[in-house]
Amino acid sequence: MFNKKEFELFTEQLFDDAVKEFKATEQCKLLREKLDQMDINCETMLMENEKAFVIEYFELIMEVSGQEELYIFRKGMLESVKILKWLEVL
Repeated sequence: MFNKKEFELFTEQLFDDAVKEFKATEQCKLLREKLDQMDINCETMLMENEKAFVIEYFELIMEVSGQEELYIFRKGMLESVKILKWLEVL
């Protein structure tokens, strides 16, 4: 059976694989295009001191979002196992 560290590594690998799959989707391509357009808008619409704040702000949002996604992914895996045990599949 897995120990906690092995489980974390296992789920991180599964998560990374899922992220790679998502990045290959049309939805991700469209979102990336919107982000690129926002980058262009920030360059042209903001003053230098505002750019630094906006960049830091969005980097933090992305970091928090990534950590939240990983947490939810792991939680979903654990809940799936509980359901399979309850259904007596495991």
